[in-house]
Amino acid sequence: MRKLLEIDFQDEVKRNMITVYILGILTFSVFLLTRSIERSIFNLGFILEFMFVFASLRFYIIALRNRNYAFWGMTIVIFMYLLMHILHYTFLNYNLFVLYLSFLSGVFLTINGYIMSSPLYFPRIQWWEYDFRYRGELKAEIKYLEGRLPARVADIRSECISFLAFEAIRLGKEVVVEIPFGEKVFEIKGTLKTSREDIPGRPIRYGFKIDTEDRANNRSYLELKKVWGLKKQANIRRKFSDYKVAKEANEV
Repeated sequence: MRKLLEIDFQDEVKRNMITVYILGILTFSVFLLTRSIERSIFNLGFILEFMFVFASLRFYIIALRNRNYAFWGMTIVIFMYLLMHILHYTFLNYNLFVLYLSFLSGVFLTINGYIMSSPLYFPRIQWWEYDFRYRGELKAEIKYLEGRLPARVADIRSECISFLAFEAIRLGKEVVVEIPFGEKVFEIKGTLKTSREDIPGRPIRYGFKIDTEDRANNRSYLELKKVWGLKKQANIRRKFSDYKVAKEANEV
């Protein structure tokens, strides 16, 4: 069975799993420490909280490995659990060690969230915008050794690009993303790191790591990033302008 997301693991993903396991150890330490302080061990509350913490961390790790969007829901669940302890042991039953472990767990949780928010893994797709005229996507063409294929750039952040294409490309391949905009054509080279096919027949979503060691390539990326942001703002203004015109026409 084909996996939804394929990853070239010669990047920061493997290293990120270390922070995930540290987060799990710290969160369990918070649970055990607070139960010890409250002298509430091996009772019904202890068992229920143990099952909650274990299940939350397990689903968190599974969602991260599979790059499932449930990852963000589990991140919120663990954040709320840590926040509850931070508030309780700050205002009701002050304990510096619990606060230290909770804040440290929150730091690792934030680090994981920041890494996974990259376009390589979870690109920001304007799924709520059904009219493609108002999306921030840019037309592009992917050039690689075997040929060319049309694509649409959906996200540009963190020295990475996410684009959509219908043809399958092998990961680890060096490609050039060619994006025409106005009178200029941006050419940015890099390496394919991830691919995701949610539904057969729909475009495959690729994660593209930009070669920032090339100064000219890096300048092109920074300029394209500004252009992309301006295009999204212009699309939003055009959407509301068209909506206003349509509303006035209907009133007449």
